[in-house]
Amino acid sequence: MALGVAIFAMGHPVIFFLRDGLKLAPQSSVFTAACLVLGLFLMIPSTIFQKYYSLNNKIAMPVLAWIGVCLFYFFIINPGPGGSRELINYAMTGAFLFMLLSIPDEVKDYALPVFIVFILAGNLGLFYSLYTNPHYVLGARASIYFDDEYGGNPHVFSRNGFAGVIGSVILLFMTKENFIFKAIAFVNLLASIVTVILTQSRATLLSVFLSIGVLMFFHFRLSTLKNIGKTLTKPVNLVITIAVVSFVVYKLTRRSDFINLLLTVSESFWNKFLDVFETAVQGEDAEEVADYSAIQRVMSFNVFKNSLLYNPISLILGNGYKATYMDFPILEAMYNYGIAGFYFFGRSVFEIIRECYRCIKDIVSPFSAFLGFIFIPIAVSVFSGGQPSDTTFLFPFLMMARFMDYDKEVIRIKLKEAAQKTGRIFAPVA
Repeated sequence: MALGVAIFAMGHPVIFFLRDGLKLAPQSSVFTAACLVLGLFLMIPSTIFQKYYSLNNKIAMPVLAWIGVCLFYFFIINPGPGGSRELINYAMTGAFLFMLLSIPDEVKDYALPVFIVFILAGNLGLFYSLYTNPHYVLGARASIYFDDEYGGNPHVFSRNGFAGVIGSVILLFMTKENFIFKAIAFVNLLASIVTVILTQSRATLLSVFLSIGVLMFFHFRLSTLKNIGKTLTKPVNLVITIAVVSFVVYKLTRRSDFINLLLTVSESFWNKFLDVFETAVQGEDAEEVADYSAIQRVMSFNVFKNSLLYNPISLILGNGYKATYMDFPILEAMYNYGIAGFYFFGRSVFEIIRECYRCIKDIVSPFSAFLGFIFIPIAVSVFSGGQPSDTTFLFPFLMMARFMDYDKEVIRIKLKEAAQKTGRIFAPVA
């Protein structure tokens, strides 16, 4: 069941590898849908249609209302042609919600190791695709190419790398998993760091630094440093660490091009941040566009501002389903879907962030903490890219509504501890 959830949450890197990397069905949306259907089948519990589990109502109410707004505009206020792809996306969203309501809470107890293995598969698939692609040049943004020469979407793999870094750190230092899973997490941590570097995503890099800062602020103590030291100095871990470090140092001393790559990537990041700043300051008046993605958001903001100043009535109901692509989801929610869209989409993000804060601040469940951290890049993307009605928002929103419930998790952990002490079996909190 956890694997099925992982396919919906983190599945696109593996799907793209199978679909485009191995050329099983290049650029086929049918193949993607089939993989998601497989995820639904894997999520089927033995108690399906017999027992259902609750959502976090504080998150679920605005999320479900937002999905309702999207469906209303799709069928009623849709200036575009609509299309079967949108219907398939909403059908998948509904099916995912049903399966989330059907799977038991105990899935959270073993979900993190499954996610780590799945993320590692996505990282290794990217590395294999790059290694076997003669058109890829070291230093270009890494992704699985849709064909021999045309690159794919690096953001999918950068988010996968970010989730791998966070999930591996949590599994290594905040769980009591066995040696095999910790070894896999250690390998995945290194692979995920390489993925983040190769994909060169500014939003992901910002999310990594932000997450590290949050983690250190809430949980870094001298005792934590001692525990890390004890973990690394265990005989088996020490041998693995020395072997990996020795291998990396050996390769670096003979591969100056990789060192040059790190320097080039660092310089590229810095230049990109300067380009974004310059574009944001000069806006559409710039003689030469420094960053095209940034200028798109500047233009979108100006469109929204002009509508707010000169035609505010249009923002009451909005301009229609996906009427204008703004690459600025929170503004697009109001520009296309009106006040109701802005409120429910914004409220969904706010409630999830608040619950993530509680689960990160007081870690009662490693998987909940993991979900809290992986929502950070999603929260960043609310202001930096995508469309609010896409499944890149809807799937994570529903997953957060199902698994992010601090109060319920505290009760579940207490019942579990009490059961272990007394030997009695308590019914799960449904």
